[in-house]
Amino acid sequence: MQLREFVQFHEVMDVSYIRLAAVSVDPPTVNAAFKTGLGARFPFLTDEGLRLTDALGIRETTDKRHGPLPVPFTFALLPDQTIHRVFNGWYMVGRPTPEELRITARELTTAIREDYEFDGE
Repeated sequence: MQLREFVQFHEVMDVSYIRLAAVSVDPPTVNAAFKTGLGARFPFLTDEGLRLTDALGIRETTDKRHGPLPVPFTFALLPDQTIHRVFNGWYMVGRPTPEELRITARELTTAIREDYEFDGE
């Protein structure tokens, strides 16, 4: 999913108490400008020093021209920040589609909300 799609997805998910955040290796000023340009309302976090990238073990080491960069990942986390699902990969190979994220959000909601299903009582 591209960041523009995340902005649209956030509008839908925000009413369901689902939170999004983006992390990049760009400096905070670049992140802020990019966030503003997209009209995003969710946090854009900076991993300019690659500390998170290295802690997660997701540094791309084969691209000598553009590296070091993190491999793009999308994590779906439970409220306690336990990883529920991981999407990983470059381009369209491993990025989640809006539908995959919607289904994942439904899985997360049913896992944590006792009142998810209406029982009629």
